[in-house]
Amino acid sequence: MSNSVRDVVVIGAGIIGTMSSYLLSKRGLNVAIVDADALGSHASGLAFGGLDPLHGMGLPEPLLDFSLHCFTRHQDIARELRDVTGIDHHFQTRNRLYLAFDEDDVRQYDTSLAWMKDVSMFDVGWVDGDDARRLEPKVNPACVGAMYQQGAASVDAYNLTLAAARAAEQQGTELVPQRATGFKSRGSRVDAVTFADGQVNAGAVIIAMGPWSQLIADWCDTELPVQPLKGQILRLRYDGPAFDVALNYRGNYIDTKPDGLVWTGSTEEEEGFDATPSATARDVIWQNAVQMAPDLGKAELVRQTACLRPVTPDGMPIVDRLPGWDNLYVATGAGRKGILWSTGMCDIIANMVMQGDVEVAGAEHLRVDRFARV
Repeated sequence: MSNSVRDVVVIGAGIIGTMSSYLLSKRGLNVAIVDADALGSHASGLAFGGLDPLHGMGLPEPLLDFSLHCFTRHQDIARELRDVTGIDHHFQTRNRLYLAFDEDDVRQYDTSLAWMKDVSMFDVGWVDGDDARRLEPKVNPACVGAMYQQGAASVDAYNLTLAAARAAEQQGTELVPQRATGFKSRGSRVDAVTFADGQVNAGAVIIAMGPWSQLIADWCDTELPVQPLKGQILRLRYDGPAFDVALNYRGNYIDTKPDGLVWTGSTEEEEGFDATPSATARDVIWQNAVQMAPDLGKAELVRQTACLRPVTPDGMPIVDRLPGWDNLYVATGAGRKGILWSTGMCDIIANMVMQGDVEVAGAEHLRVDRFARV
């Protein structure tokens, strides 16, 4: 690889790295993805894959327009990737019930409904407890009502990452199974990404390393405010009927996935870079699941996963060219919204690399210099 030259070198083979590589290679650039780990072997491949642009950090302001852009792009890219690769990442509409068990929950949802009802892409309204159970009979009898959101979606996050990588490869992207160790630079330009036994020369470099993006502080004297947030998910075998709608309550969720298993989670743990599943998390997740759907107390645990999501202090991603550098870019920090936001983040970064502008609604809120403002 010592004589190899690429228009763009992307460090990281998660959803951001693979999707941005696909978009850039489709536009004719010569791209390489550098990562010693397997495709989607971290958060991108283990994520639940929910696509709900109305809930999460930065919503409704300042990221509603950005989130809606991301959701619409998923609809387009789902068809495109399936046609190009033959890999089905199971994009499907999944309506959701956000359950309420007391008056505090009801008041919280009333606040959300006040603005969500005006988002034309979705039909969001209130149902009482009986109607919630008609929509999903497994809902806890103690549920007093729910916010019913029609039009959200979900994907198989691993297959999405795999499809993006395969599509990129078909456009000429090379996967380089090496661990990046640093940069070679001249002045304000990065010339190469180095690894233990070589390097790959680059016209531009994109950092898409999830929480490990903070490592570039040692490579280019730039501090990125990105930390790992551990999240754990249970995959359950449940002998009853599949869930007709996804259930949500205070950051927890339940849904039947295309693999036939019921997925439920997720935790938010500040445990550094420890990605070990724990019995404590298992018990908490299962308890929360049983509160939403008591029948899951009879389910069988098939698999417990843990991954490290990249998060920033304000919960919103960083997608930008790094200050002081002409050709060094970063896209990370999407936390629990990484799969949803991946399409918009990659649109932004691809536009920056190709033409210097952005043309994606809300991109101005994702600049890295927001953390330097007083």
